Amino acid sequence: MERKSLESAAAIYSYMRGLLSVPAGILLVLAGLSNLQWGPLRHVWVFVGAMVLAGATYLLITRYYSENYGRVTPSTTAQVRAVVVTLVSAAVVVGGVRLDWTSDLPVSGTTAAFALIMLFAYAVSVRLRAHHVIIWGSLLVAGLLPIWGSVGADAKINVGLILAGIATIATGIFDHGALRRTFGAPGDLDHGNSDAGQ
Repeated sequence: MERKSLESAAAIYSYMRGLLSVPAGILLVLAGLSNLQWGPLRHVWVFVGAMVLAGATYLLITRYYSENYGRVTPSTTAQVRAVVVTLVSAAVVVGGVRLDWTSDLPVSGTTAAFALIMLFAYAVSVRLRAHHVIIWGSLLVAGLLPIWGSVGADAKINVGLILAGIATIATGIFDHGALRRTFGAPGDLDHGNSDAGQ
């Protein structure tokens, strides 16, 4: 197999471990609900407990992927690209939130910013798949619909977080399905001389 093909497979694997997105998506939803003082989430300790639980779940999912699919270190180029995408993404999200705080525009900058960064991240990291375009494209449209003018900035930002969290969870589930279609189900893999799955 050519080096380029191996690097491509490593990049796909790194970004398609979708179940890792589920705890992050749940935290985005809970953060939005907590900021809105919803139910038991109005207590800070409940959100802190959820963060600890999400961290433990993330570690368990990482172990699942390592044991069933092995470990891959992306190329230096892919790692640099990931850092650049992260920095650009952070700037775009901060800009979207700031737009919501400082303007009375009838759109949600927070919602649109999350959608844009995820479309950008997948486009430059692996490639956009149909489910990425559908999920994040729909979120982008929702953020740009002129329906957000009647809600305050706080609600606009936090509903944006909740919607981004739901989209993150959905994307993670579809990404995991794509991983299974690309590399097979864990039971179907031939681990050969590797320590994966042992």
